[in-house]
Amino acid sequence: MNKKKYLAIITMAISAIFLTSLAYAEVSQTVNIYAWTDKTSYNPGEKGRLTIVIRNDRTDEDLILNNITILYPWFAYTGEKWEGNDTITPSPPFVLSKNAGNIYKNTVEFTVPSDGRAIGGVFVPSLQIDIKIAVDKSPHQYTKTAPFYIKSTPWYMSLEDMDKIVNLFTIQAVLLIICTIIIAATIFLSVRRPRVTWKKEAAEG
Repeated sequence: MNKKKYLAIITMAISAIFLTSLAYAEVSQTVNIYAWTDKTSYNPGEKGRLTIVIRNDRTDEDLILNNITILYPWFAYTGEKWEGNDTITPSPPFVLSKNAGNIYKNTVEFTVPSDGRAIGGVFVPSLQIDIKIAVDKSPHQYTKTAPFYIKSTPWYMSLEDMDKIVNLFTIQAVLLIICTIIIAATIFLSVRRPRVTWKKEAAEG
C-alpha cells in the first residue's frame, strides 16, 4: 500500500515538473533584431544607410525600447571625441508589443572615413557593425551584428618613386649584362686554352 502511495506521489511530482517546463517553453524570451546596409560594399569616404528592424517575439510582456547603440568598424577616439558610433533614443519611448504586435524600424546614415580607419580588402578579416538595444525589462539588452565590407584601398605612388624603381631596374639589367659577359668570356678562354702534352724523353742507350 505504501509503495503505491509513494509511486502516486512521485508520478504527480514528475507530471507537475513536466507541465511547468512546458509552460516556460511556451514563453519565448527573444527579441529579434534585423539589420542590413543599402549596399554590399563601400569605398573610403562613401556615404551609406543602415536599416534596423526590431521585433518583440516574446509572448509574456511588452517592452519599452530605451535606446539603440551602433558601433561601426571604424569606431575610435580621435583625441577630442568618439567617432564611428550612433545612439538612437526614441522620443516618446517606443513600446515593443509582445507577439510582434508593434515593430520598430529606422534607417540611419553613415560615412565611411577616408583615412587609415577605412581598412578593407581580401587580406582583412570580415568587418561588422555592432548593434545593441536597451529595454526596460530583463535581460535589458539584446545585441546584433551586421556584416560590413570596405573595398580595397588603391595604392598610389608618386613620379619620384617611379623614377627610383626605373633606375633600380636599369642598374640590375646592366649588372646582369656585365655578369653574363664575364661568364661567357671565362668559358671561351677555358675552351681556347692550348692543351699541354707531356712526352717521355727517350731513354739514353
